[in-house]
Amino acid sequence: MQFSPDRTRTLQTPRGEVRAVRDLTPAELADLELDPGIGVFAHYRSLITNKETLDKVARDPKGSVCAVIASQGRIVAYCLRRPPEPGERWARMDPPIMLEIMGETARGWREQGLMKPLTAMACQYPEVEDHILYIVGYSWTWDLDGTKKSVLEYRDTLIHLMTPLGFKQYPTNEPNVGLRPENLFMARLGANLPPQVKKRFTNLLFGIQED
Repeated sequence: MQFSPDRTRTLQTPRGEVRAVRDLTPAELADLELDPGIGVFAHYRSLITNKETLDKVARDPKGSVCAVIASQGRIVAYCLRRPPEPGERWARMDPPIMLEIMGETARGWREQGLMKPLTAMACQYPEVEDHILYIVGYSWTWDLDGTKKSVLEYRDTLIHLMTPLGFKQYPTNEPNVGLRPENLFMARLGANLPPQVKKRFTNLLFGIQED
């Protein structure tokens, strides 16, 4: 499958050459398959287990699907940029200034250096300085069996991955984040955001909305 060179980066891994591609279209996704390492396991269920979710993000004007593609058109890692889901606290910023970043590497493809360039692809786009990018790390969604890391080691991995991209940790009383002390909320505030938007974000961290 051919992708335009301006959207593609070739990665050399111990398992061979793969391609990282940004802004996949629904038509392109239709010809790809999720690697079995992104799925359902005894003690873990991937956040995304079917292409329908990827397709939904790809069709959203604010969304973007970036993926690492191995032989035979298999998606072995993905990173999404998408507006918050309706009903989430972060969706209260209107228009959708906040965009969530989330991703996963398939079992069998971890420790291959895939997620760093893939996340950079998702976070580096022309309008990035006009948005607030964020990640929410819920420890119950982490594949600790597959990574062989402790919960704190996994948390530190996320922090080390996102900090070079301009993300910072922010305290919040959002109920789901507060359920466990190891949960994590990080965000990157665009340089073009006016002070009133930054204030709205700071208030929203603690559930405060101005009239």
